[in-house]
This record gives sequence, C-alpha cells and structure tokens, in this order.
Amino acid sequence: MGALNMRRLIAAGVVVSSMMLSPPALADDLPGRVTAVYGWTGWYGGVNAGHGWQDESAAFTGDHLADPVTGVGRGAGTVFTDNLAIGSLQADPDATNPTYRQSPRASGFTGGGQIGYNWQIERKWIAGFEADLQYANIKGDTLFKAPDEGGVTLSAASSHQLDWYGTLRGRIGYLLSDRLLAFGTGGLAYGGTKSQAAISIIGPLGWSVDGGFVTRIICPGFTTCLAGSSSQVSVGWTAGGGLEYAVLPNITIRSEYLHIDLGDQNVKLTVQSPATGNGFVNVKFSNAYDIVRMGMNFRF
Repeated sequence: MGALNMRRLIAAGVVVSSMMLSPPALADDLPGRVTAVYGWTGWYGGVNAGHGWQDESAAFTGDHLADPVTGVGRGAGTVFTDNLAIGSLQADPDATNPTYRQSPRASGFTGGGQIGYNWQIERKWIAGFEADLQYANIKGDTLFKAPDEGGVTLSAASSHQLDWYGTLRGRIGYLLSDRLLAFGTGGLAYGGTKSQAAISIIGPLGWSVDGGFVTRIICPGFTTCLAGSSSQVSVGWTAGGGLEYAVLPNITIRSEYLHIDLGDQNVKLTVQSPATGNGFVNVKFSNAYDIVRMGMNFRF
C-alpha cells in the first residue's frame, strides 16, 4: 500500500506542475514554433488631415503686340508691367520687356478620406492602389506698391487658392517589420483652384498710355485699371511617400508627404471701368503644392 500511494502522489504532483506552466511558456519550448505574421492583403478605407503650402510665383506679362504695318511697337499693358518690374527691381537691364513676378505664398488646412487595396508580395513587399478626395483651404495673397513713376503710383495684387483635390495613385512598399511599412506612391492628381489679380493706381494722378502704342489704357487716379479672375478644374500628377504602422489587426496609422502639380493657371487682366482702352495683361499662376498629412485606415 505504501508503494502504491507513493506512485499516486508522484503522478498527482506531475499533473499539478504541468497545469502551473502557462501555454505560452510551453509553446516557447516547442521546437519549430510558428509565430503569427501580420497580413496586409485586402481592402481598407480611412480619413486623413494635414497641412499644405505653395511657394511658387505669379508672372505678369504685358500685351507684347507689334504694329501689323511697321512690325514695331508694344501694347499699353506692357508699359504697366515694365514699370512694375522696374519698380520692384526685378528688371534685367538687358531685357526689352521684363516679366514682373509676385509670390503669393499659400498655406492652409487639408483633410478628407481615402480607399485602397493592398497585395502582400512574398513577406516583405506590398503593392497596391489608392484613391482619395480632399477638402483644402490652401490660399495666399500679396500686394506690391511700386515707387512713384512721374507722380503715378502703381500697385499690383494677386491671390491664389486650392479649394479641393483628389488623387488616384499606385503604391509600392517594403516592410521594415511585420507591422511597419515604408512606401512610395505616385499617379494622377486633379483639383479645383481660383486665381485673381489686379493692377491699380493708388495715387490721385492718373495715367494715359495711348499715343504711339498698339493698344491703349487711360486710367484715372485711385482706380483699378486692369483686373481678372479664373476658376478651373485641372489635371496633373502627384508623387510622394510615407510610413504606415499596424496598431491593431484591422487599424493602421500613417504619415505621408505628397507633391501635387496641376500645371499652370492663366488669368487675363482687362481694363476696368472707369478706365478705358483695349490693353491687357496676362498673369500665369503655378498650381504646384506640397502636402503633409496624418491618416488612419480601417481594414475591411
């Protein structure tokens, strides 16, 4: 009986000891244990918010028109832009009709949503596509007052803004770890922009650019001589990159940079009443922006 009881006691001790060992500890001791790997393949959608800016220029050029008979001469609008360029010290001494430039630096908020799909290629590479649509309030303006030119004081103003944009992009990424993705992205961009500009006389003395010119402008003092605006939807390209991290099985967070180029936007400034004449000025705005944003995605 004593031997039998001893065997029973030893068996009971083995059972209790095995129950005290946690399942992970047992698994750690098993050779060839399989560790769960995060999978990136599938659909996702989410939201983002960030900041955008632009440091490009608005280029003012006059109506460089030659007389159809003599082949010489210039337009009255060119006289205005020449004086703005000279007054702003931008004029090249060797340039016949220098371009006057402004930099209406724009910045502001951007935010919206995205949807996309990922394919996990082998273990380390991710490929996919993404579409997004964004609200934007990226805008800026500038005003220049030229020195008096024979008693006439000219000013030039311009403003530019991005109201919304969207992209359709491919993505390619490399997994720095099972849950941390570094990616590059690029593709199509489109968006809605508004631009406007004006040239005014801000002193009491008006200016008559008439005789001997192909076009003419007669502008009283304290008057907006030329003005114009444009709203348009443009298509261009985008490229960028970022980092994305899986915080939960179905939730990722990301930081991202995009450069968006929607081409140029042209605005024609025409004579405004009470000014008279048929001269004009063209202003070319750049539609290129830089965007930094944070986002969260939910896997379906």
